[in-house]
Amino acid sequence: MNKPLRKGFMAPLCLVLLVIFLALPGVSAASSKLTFAFSEASPPYSSSSDEKAVGLFPDLVQLTFSFIPDYTTENVVLPWSRAQYNVRQGLTDGLFTYPSKERLSYAIFSALPLFTQDFGHLVYSADNPNRNAIESATSFADLSRLTVIVERGSKWEEDNIPDYLARVPGQHLNTMMHLLMLRGAGDFMVQPAEDARFAAQELGYSNKLKIRKVDFIPNSQIPFHIGVSRKLPFAMEVIDQVDAVMRSPEFQSQQNTLIENYR
Repeated sequence: MNKPLRKGFMAPLCLVLLVIFLALPGVSAASSKLTFAFSEASPPYSSSSDEKAVGLFPDLVQLTFSFIPDYTTENVVLPWSRAQYNVRQGLTDGLFTYPSKERLSYAIFSALPLFTQDFGHLVYSADNPNRNAIESATSFADLSRLTVIVERGSKWEEDNIPDYLARVPGQHLNTMMHLLMLRGAGDFMVQPAEDARFAAQELGYSNKLKIRKVDFIPNSQIPFHIGVSRKLPFAMEVIDQVDAVMRSPEFQSQQNTLIENYR
């Protein structure tokens, strides 16, 4: 075949092959893969097991995209600072977190939260001698004689737990739980119920754990949204579909069931 004839034959052939290729399952734009980054050390919300992301947050993201056939998802687990950096740089497509001002600069978030973390709980031991005071308190002032166990360096606790309460700091939640349940170093903690139950179960304190929901803790509701990197060319399209799914009664029912399973 001479060169001009070969060129004339190859052009339409390449076009046909391209159409066939795009029509194959998993190849068309209608089945794009999105990679979401999760923290490797934030159980029960997300952690690493056999190098896979496990926990409530990966489960919620997976549930959401099970309602969106245009996309499949893949999860990676990283140190949280690295996970955020990767989304900022467009190395990873998405994340699931609180849409802070800084994060809004590099990611587009769903209009509504997929999960709300509730710090409006007092966590204490059934053996605590001040149990009656904790269970009858209607304000922080009613707890002014007691000692709260806090996480060292927690900005949220600094801003929302009054200075007049005596404090005992712990490095992380497991340490705080030991201080509360084993050593009796303080009377109570302010924590989400999911976090407290998970830590108590892991450390063998479930039988002594008490959790009381209260309404006097400021800024206790922290919303978590699905976010997609602004460097992703079709980021807004993804978020539009996420928002549409979240309005579905069927999705909301499965979402509530999933969250309750972690509580």
